[in-house]
Amino acid sequence: MSQSSTFLLRKNDRIVFLGDSITEQHLYTNYVESYLALRYPELKLTFFNAGWGGDTAPGGVLRLDRDVLALKPTVVTICYGMNDGSYVQPTDEIRTRFVTGMRELVRRLKAANIRIVLLTPGMVEETVNPGLAAVNYNRGGLRILADEVLALARQENLPVADVHKLMNEVNARAKAADPTFCMIPDSVHPEPAGHLVMTFGLLQSLGVPLRQQSVAVDLQKRAVTASGGIKSRGLKKNPYGFILNLQLDSQPFFIEPSARKVLPFLPFQETFNELKLSVRGLASENGYFRGETLRSAPLPRPEFEAGINLFSQWTLPLLQPGEANNRFTCEKDQIYYKAWRVLGLNNLNSAYYDAKAHTAGIRMMQTLENCRGAILKNRSALTCSLNVVSTDQPGEAIRNGDFISQWSLRGIFPKPYDTDPLNGEAAFTAQVPKLSGEWRAWDLDLINTGGNLLQPFGQQNDCFAYAVTLVRSPMAQEAELLVGSDDGVAVWLNGDNLLKNLAIMRGIAPDQERIKVQLRAGDNVLLLKISQGVAGWGMCVRFAGLKQPVVVVRP
Repeated sequence: MSQSSTFLLRKNDRIVFLGDSITEQHLYTNYVESYLALRYPELKLTFFNAGWGGDTAPGGVLRLDRDVLALKPTVVTICYGMNDGSYVQPTDEIRTRFVTGMRELVRRLKAANIRIVLLTPGMVEETVNPGLAAVNYNRGGLRILADEVLALARQENLPVADVHKLMNEVNARAKAADPTFCMIPDSVHPEPAGHLVMTFGLLQSLGVPLRQQSVAVDLQKRAVTASGGIKSRGLKKNPYGFILNLQLDSQPFFIEPSARKVLPFLPFQETFNELKLSVRGLASENGYFRGETLRSAPLPRPEFEAGINLFSQWTLPLLQPGEANNRFTCEKDQIYYKAWRVLGLNNLNSAYYDAKAHTAGIRMMQTLENCRGAILKNRSALTCSLNVVSTDQPGEAIRNGDFISQWSLRGIFPKPYDTDPLNGEAAFTAQVPKLSGEWRAWDLDLINTGGNLLQPFGQQNDCFAYAVTLVRSPMAQEAELLVGSDDGVAVWLNGDNLLKNLAIMRGIAPDQERIKVQLRAGDNVLLLKISQGVAGWGMCVRFAGLKQPVVVVRP
């Protein structure tokens, strides 16, 4: 599948995705919508999903006026064939019915001056459905219908995405690496990984330009070279490493965790979502980079020199607007779905149709689309600040607002919460402790804080655990310690018990507890005790009001 040379979309386009249950899954359609809204906010695009489970190309013709043309689209994508083949080897009658339906859809859309993009049917996973394997529905039946779509695209001079071929190629590569790989668990409907493959094919057919950007940094020469629309705002030395400031041309796309397993076998990031950072002159064999309150895992120097795609570092705050945009897309599309399908219609063949409910849904979509800008922000304000740090630097640099990730953990201990397994919690923190093998170093997940203690300890009930770290301050200074916890928490600093609120049951949020503290110059021992009732278990800790940054080091 090749990249189209012409970008199909224009300002104020209204895009409708027409298809069957695979379109109605709201996955590849939402991914395409979220990607284009992030990349091209100035186009002010509007999207509608007109997928319907069990539908066929002739069925799409029957509902074209009500479900597509009523939306006043300027672009329509069409993805049929899965049901048209009737899950058997296509007969001449099946092929004729499918081609006739597809031709009529194209004819009517062209007559309305609507731009069209065709998608071939996808693939089925025959390994989980012996019946489909028996009739060779994947490379036999669906391939025949896919070839009909390609022929129609050539005859009508339309862009087309051969997602059948693409999905089979990606699936073969993945299974060669892992024979258990599966992206279509029910044999027909892809999971998110499969829909990301469809997204890749559709973006190519829409002619979406490549997004391959790079930044090369030489720490010794203090030099930065940026390309592909990225602008450097300089490289500055600080006590912990180097601060690199960049201005982006658009927000990066966030790929949900459930879709990422296909990335080693699909060049999505390298094609449409790449900002490659290469760093030379790193002082140690390993390093990491921090963005605002979170940091990457330690990475070896050769990886820094070869280049790291920042848009694949999922825990960096750089990708949080993209994640929020994905959620916005999902919620917005569900509002339209409910207005159209739940309030406007009962089922595909229902005589009942409330046009007013449908019209209200169309208006709500446009109104909500106008609200997306609050998430995307102004393009000129898109900046990325990274602290590139060698691991031989002492600990983790902490400024006001930075969450602390580096801790030593010990647990689990059963209730009651007032039990003191340290044989003197205050005494334990009165001097720098020497930790035994019962303690383990751990970097807390600060994206999914509500379960970041479940990761080291597993699902537990009615228990507690400890977390300790050293806060190295360059001077004596007052500050405010901000703590969030699920469930309760107790806090000690340098031998003083500052808080004990262990019996509460709550979900986590940042800064639920605010404690005035006095840091001494040098090492300060900070100990937390976190109780667990049921369900989530987590913590997040940061400082406010620091006059000078501090460094956090595990004891």
